[in-house]
Amino acid sequence: MACVGVGAMSEKIGLVVITLERYFKIVHALAHRKYYRNWMTKVGVVLPWIGGLCLILFPDIGTKKMVNGKCLRDGVWTNKTMAKVICTFKKNFYSDNLMLSL
Repeated sequence: MACVGVGAMSEKIGLVVITLERYFKIVHALAHRKYYRNWMTKVGVVLPWIGGLCLILFPDIGTKKMVNGKCLRDGVWTNKTMAKVICTFKKNFYSDNLMLSL
């Protein structure tokens, strides 16, 4: 499930990166020609995957716990506020993905 989450989050961040790059190229064409470099494309390709790992995979790894032979996803939190924020985020994130797949 974490791999699906990383892929879905990377997809969303990637769309934002592409949208911003296209906006910059169309609306600010002169500045785009003057300042845009090839390394910026490479960063734009890698950035969504790094963001997906940081927002989905790392919290999943840090919050797993084995209880009676079952792996509890999001089972261990350092404080209740963090658990509430992250669980609300994931609930909204996964419900958006379910709506898109219907």
